[in-house]
Amino acid sequence: MKEFIEDSYCGLFCGACEIMLAYKKSLSTNSEAKWEDIPKEFTDHISEGEIRCRGCKTDDVYVGCKGCQIRVCAIGKGVEFCTDCPEYPCQITEAFKSAIEEYKKVLPHTEAIIANLEDIKKSGREKWISDQVKLWNCPECGERFGWYQKKCVKCGTEFKKERG
Repeated sequence: MKEFIEDSYCGLFCGACEIMLAYKKSLSTNSEAKWEDIPKEFTDHISEGEIRCRGCKTDDVYVGCKGCQIRVCAIGKGVEFCTDCPEYPCQITEAFKSAIEEYKKVLPHTEAIIANLEDIKKSGREKWISDQVKLWNCPECGERFGWYQKKCVKCGTEFKKERG
């Protein structure tokens, strides 16, 4: 099986993305991922497309993320994260910061992007990924969950707070 890459150029943790999680589940269960199985709080605000993604740092990217300006720029500059670029913060990230209030109204998970980039810059990729894995695994059973899940699909534990 091809590799999944859970970090992103912009600082989102792709490992908690509803699209990636649904795709991984479809592969492990040998069943088709269905749009209806993804939380409506997410699908109501994104373009419907094939439920297939191995992370934005791969060539197998969800259609809604392929044209992301941050992704395109980072690939073009050959950087692992925006913060690795000598021009960071740049026009693209500053425009994103200005628009975050609007983005987070419909896609609350995007609010974490700038803070995550700063965490990556300060602590490094490995520590940040380790912290994200802990954040996005059920505290009771260890099952991975997504940005918009309200309870664990494996053990039923309800998640109490918003996560970034």
